[in-house]
Amino acid sequence: MKKNIYLVVALLTGMFYACDYNEHYFDDFEDKTKPENIASYEYTFQDADVSTIVTALRSNKTASDSALADAFNKAKVFSEGLPASKLIPYLLKTKYIAGDVGSQAKITYNYDEKRDSVVTSLSSKSHEMSAADYKLVWGDLYPMAFTPKKSPASNIPTILKERYKDAKKGDLKNVTYEYSTDEPVDATVVGKILAKEDFETLKAYDNVTIKGWQTQDLLGTFSWQGRSYNNNIFANASSYNSKGKNDIYMISPEYNLSAINNPHLSFDVNVRNFTENCLSILVSDNFDGTNINSAKWTDISKSFDVSLITDKDSPDYDKLRAAGMGSLAAFNGKKVHIAFRYQGDDTSTPKRTTTYQIDNVQVFEAIPGVKVEESSTVYAAYEFDGSVWKTSTGKEILQPSDYTTMGVTYLTTDNATPYISTYLKAKYPYDQKGATRVVVYKTKDSNQADEYIFDGTSWTPNTFIVTKTDQFVFANVDGVKQWIFDPTITETMQKSDYQILVDYVKAHQAVDNAALWDTRGNAEYYYGFSAYYPNVSYRDKDRSLDPLYPVNGSDTDKEKFCNDRTLEGVKIFLTQKYPNATPLVSGVVQYAQITLKVYSSHVSTLTNEVWIYKMQCTGTKEWKFIQRESSDRSGYIETAE
Repeated sequence: MKKNIYLVVALLTGMFYACDYNEHYFDDFEDKTKPENIASYEYTFQDADVSTIVTALRSNKTASDSALADAFNKAKVFSEGLPASKLIPYLLKTKYIAGDVGSQAKITYNYDEKRDSVVTSLSSKSHEMSAADYKLVWGDLYPMAFTPKKSPASNIPTILKERYKDAKKGDLKNVTYEYSTDEPVDATVVGKILAKEDFETLKAYDNVTIKGWQTQDLLGTFSWQGRSYNNNIFANASSYNSKGKNDIYMISPEYNLSAINNPHLSFDVNVRNFTENCLSILVSDNFDGTNINSAKWTDISKSFDVSLITDKDSPDYDKLRAAGMGSLAAFNGKKVHIAFRYQGDDTSTPKRTTTYQIDNVQVFEAIPGVKVEESSTVYAAYEFDGSVWKTSTGKEILQPSDYTTMGVTYLTTDNATPYISTYLKAKYPYDQKGATRVVVYKTKDSNQADEYIFDGTSWTPNTFIVTKTDQFVFANVDGVKQWIFDPTITETMQKSDYQILVDYVKAHQAVDNAALWDTRGNAEYYYGFSAYYPNVSYRDKDRSLDPLYPVNGSDTDKEKFCNDRTLEGVKIFLTQKYPNATPLVSGVVQYAQITLKVYSSHVSTLTNEVWIYKMQCTGTKEWKFIQRESSDRSGYIETAE
């Protein structure tokens, strides 16, 4: 989402300001007659302007400018590394050539603030809890999950501290783990893995002929083929619409079982459109790689559950699920092939056209261990506070159940916005306009984190692109007339600006003298600033509430006292509103031009008088008075002593 930030910039008007500014930047200002064509421009940067700047940079024919041109041509937006203060003058040089020295141009443009460290850090792969991690928690016999007795809250910080010993304060880490509400039981578990096939290199509707696998129909023309669902590839077989009988084998590469002890087979299965049992799991130790019928095949189907899940409330309904573990002990030390045999008939009554989906075929060494009967996947984020890892709060981390509700297994940067917007609106129906939420979601290979902003109607991702407006001036710099960046701050004080001083006095001077702050909360009597009118009051009635005010002094004494306090107030205003101001911005002196209204001067006949204060930043939260000019008395200027 785009948010607007307007940088207030100076219109260099008023003789007091023009003279001083021109003398600073325009070397021959005093030697010239008044320019005849002082122009003021306002322009919004367009996409087409990128090429103008890129062409100008490349014409310089330097390595640094060529690199800058390439970077800007790619990004097409200004940023800290692609500063408008340096690049926009190239545009102005060709766009505005008629104005004399002293002309100004206010340019509005998009600026990339860059993604903050939180969303950047969380846009990364998860630390997926491994067997080594669970072993660190449980010991030699470990389930692949946390439980109430071995909770994630107590153990994940220990694991992360062990795995990320160079972590620094503020580091963030996505974590994926399994959690079971039940404690583990004794079981046979997976040890060394000899071979595993997940079919991810297979394309949908291609025959299973990858990495030594083969498929053959001894009675017809059908095959085991790749299929894709929810971005997962698996092997699929069915006799539906075959118009005849099928005997389709899907045979693995040769596996040398001498490499492991206690060999076992496992795989995932999903059964759909069930009519009859059609699947067998076979093992051969003499298949020559070609002649299926001449090989001896041993049926081990009874070791597996390949039945149809009919309970629609089951978490395994119409999904790939573990079929179990089948022992290959009868083939210890031998070289074997595994076959998935589909025997179907599209012409029989009843038809034998059940669909079988197979995935994650695995041959491994089974070892004694423990397991949990059921577990669920949990996604979390942790943050290092300098000494320990803690759950990172204030983040919306989408869980598996959320993706199920959305009907996807993960999101992409292209489709995430509508899904997440709907999710946030349902979960936080009472959030107000301007609310923000950091959302972490799964992508195909990693995670993505985005900040979402509520506009009162919908949630949209923060693009971190903001709108800025800066001013540039046409100046004579060392004898060269050119456009340069002008960082001058120009403020005509509004009620909210006067209120800054009111709040400041309440928190400071009024702590010891409550009379210095109006209980209505819109005026103070130390500097004299009022947000109600708004103005700076020099009136005796108001200023006499300050015990230091020379109530019995001369008008000159009173005026000096009030002027000094007003100047102090202007400095406070600048430090409060612009706390990060620096003496130089892109090599240009940082000035400020503050316009305010004075009420009831002691030496002027004007009831209200508008003054323009010119200030210069000299350090962090340090401002120096240069001069002030009355807008109501032509040519009346007071300068610093």
